[in-house]
Amino acid sequence: MDIQRITEVGIAVPDLDAAVALFENLFDADVGDLIQVPLYDMEFKMCRVGRVDFEVMAPTAETGVIADFLGKRGPGLHHIAFAVDDVVDTMQTLRAKGVQFVGETPATLTTSMVDFAGRRFDDEISFTFSHPTSILGILFEFIEYPDGYATP
Repeated sequence: MDIQRITEVGIAVPDLDAAVALFENLFDADVGDLIQVPLYDMEFKMCRVGRVDFEVMAPTAETGVIADFLGKRGPGLHHIAFAVDDVVDTMQTLRAKGVQFVGETPATLTTSMVDFAGRRFDDEISFTFSHPTSILGILFEFIEYPDGYATP
């Protein structure tokens, strides 16, 4: 298992436009394109501040991952994500140490993203989430980026 670094911090919000505007105003964030994720009934924009991406997420339906989170906890920190070399290996290593995951296998998402070297990738990422009860009540995401993608 090779955890490279923290690559993003997920923030759940009810109003995506207002939250993104706040990141732009307060931190002069570079804002990415709107990404729709029907699988989770959500949408997000990446707000790059320094060398960290804040994944600002809002629900697109009454139910779903982000709508449920907001209903239970309100807006705020949703997850912390690590870039890893091999998400399957990461899951195997952490499972052997007692960590449980939200899903049995990694999920995939094809998306357009700009790496920290400024290159655009229209490619697939693989990712998984540890169950919050496994690690101090925190939801951690482990992301395997495309070959050649430069993380912070």
